Amino acid sequence: MVLIADGVTPVPRMFLLDGFLLRPDFRVELDGPLFVAAGDRLSHRDGALVLTRPTGEQRRYPVRDAHSICRR
Repeated sequence: MVLIADGVTPVPRMFLLDGFLLRPDFRVELDGPLFVAAGDRLSHRDGALVLTRPTGEQRRYPVRDAHSICRR
């Protein structure tokens, strides 16, 4: 599933998120898994994942690790 974490695009369905690619060669892992509901919007700001609910409520989730991926 392709996840657009621009803070504007709502996610199409509910899913469990434990990490994501910030760029094609850079992976971000969260401290723990996170349930994301349909309609939520995600963004990566100041070293944290920010989840914005349709009501406008925002929650920040810390990043455990972020690293480059070497591909051959």
